[in-house]
Amino acid sequence: MKFKFCSDGDCPLWALAGLHALSSLPALLFRTLLQQVIKEQPDDGIMEILKDTSLSSRDECARAAAVIRWVVQQALSCSCSGSQLTRDLLVLGVPRAHAAALAETVDAQSEPHQANVRSNGFMVNKISDVALSSGPDGTVDTCRLSLFTDDVFSGEHKKRDLLIERSQVRELLTELKKAYKRMEDLEAD
Repeated sequence: MKFKFCSDGDCPLWALAGLHALSSLPALLFRTLLQQVIKEQPDDGIMEILKDTSLSSRDECARAAAVIRWVVQQALSCSCSGSQLTRDLLVLGVPRAHAAALAETVDAQSEPHQANVRSNGFMVNKISDVALSSGPDGTVDTCRLSLFTDDVFSGEHKKRDLLIERSQVRELLTELKKAYKRMEDLEAD
């Protein structure tokens, strides 16, 4: 299926599994966890919230926080409204109270996010190298795409790792080739 918050694509299996695991939490506990994750508080606070649940291990806490961050960031970057996010999450089997809490968070952060994008713009630094490797342990059908860049202003070398589904590697390569060709066309003008 296609979901707006997933860039009009399928929801990754790891995120679907994480959302399913979070579904077992009571609504009030989920809202508390969501607030803790959004405020980017230390992981100890997340572990304290989840201590009496089936998600009490350090790994489970990290997965819970990661899927919450991912859903919110995806919705914001895809300009997915809270109501659309709610519909998408309900189709995925997320409880209504959890979907509503995530949607409220996205709606609350949408305007500041858009203002930040408008004021700071978007710059692509020079990509000096790209590497593809297997995804980390605990993930299914993922690849780690490492982008090595040179900062345009400082010349600093940076590495950015992206986790992508194995099925999207070819599509990403095609899109990157299109973008590269367009940039070459712009330079020629």
